[in-house]
Amino acid sequence: MKNNSVKILVWALRIIVSVMFIISAFSKMLPAGTALDLFAKQIVDIGVTNWCYAPLLARAIVGFELFLGLALLQNNYLKKWIVPATFLLLLAFCVHLIMTIFNTGNTGSCGCFGELIPMTPLEAIIKNVIAMAMLAYIFVKTTPKEKDLPLLPATIFVLIYVFILIFLPPKCCCASVPSTQEVVADTLGAEVDSVVVTDTVVDKFGKQIIIEKKIIEEKTSVPEGRKKVNSIFTKYTKFNTGAVDLNAGKKIVCLFSLDCEHCQESSMLLQQLKKSHADFPGVYILAFGEESQANDFFSGAGGRFPYTIVPPQEFFQLLDKADYPPRIVVMDNGNFLGDFLNFEHLDTTAVMRAVRR
Repeated sequence: MKNNSVKILVWALRIIVSVMFIISAFSKMLPAGTALDLFAKQIVDIGVTNWCYAPLLARAIVGFELFLGLALLQNNYLKKWIVPATFLLLLAFCVHLIMTIFNTGNTGSCGCFGELIPMTPLEAIIKNVIAMAMLAYIFVKTTPKEKDLPLLPATIFVLIYVFILIFLPPKCCCASVPSTQEVVADTLGAEVDSVVVTDTVVDKFGKQIIIEKKIIEEKTSVPEGRKKVNSIFTKYTKFNTGAVDLNAGKKIVCLFSLDCEHCQESSMLLQQLKKSHADFPGVYILAFGEESQANDFFSGAGGRFPYTIVPPQEFFQLLDKADYPPRIVVMDNGNFLGDFLNFEHLDTTAVMRAVRR
């Protein structure tokens, strides 16, 4: 009777851990167009690898999670490989989460269950420790098979990765986005970011300079036409409204996520600026998301701008120093006049100052 109770408990624990891993894997795969690339971004952010290999590594990890979840429901190599591998993977996740808390604090979602179940790093550690305790009990109470048959776990493994490669193929993004940007000499150069945050900048000697004063002084010596340069947005020429050279004349380039409320609000504010200022330049959106999200985004923003969907890997590279979208860049012939990032509410006055430089 006692043995039966132990077997039932072991199976119950196996099912619980299995379901946890299966949900974790699928939550990182859905929605199909963006979830895996968000996970890849997390891999890049923690410095494991770059965007060349992050999409492949993301799929490898998610596929392995799904494999372990399914493999826990069969008996071959259970005690020899499956349970120890599952335990070690959770241990590795715990180490990563502890480092995350140490470096950035217990904030944000750990991404363990994608966007399905938001969970702080500390909550994820607690969840993992409980799962590891379950696995330890399963390991102790499980009797290894006399002869393991590799066919079933091998078949599960192969089918999972075939499924991922067919339906969620990775797109390599090696060196597709330049890492540098020329900034026109008559702007604030490396101090452009400060325009977004404050009305003053600090020069290399630590002296504060009032932006308005600097702009007025420099406007008198700025030639009418700025030399055309190649910006980091050069390759993006095809928009839903037709072909555009973003490096020709004054343009405003926006990096928006189509499910981002701050991006939608910023787009609405840019619409208002366009309606109230005759000299307002064209606005072009490099978007992260699905084509099906565009209508809802622009409906909420009160108007449409030309847009193109950018591959996730490229989108996150283009964010550069921005921790999250939106990023809004005012350009003239490819030269940056203003770079607005890491804000909650767009400073429209600062945008107009940049436009009129």
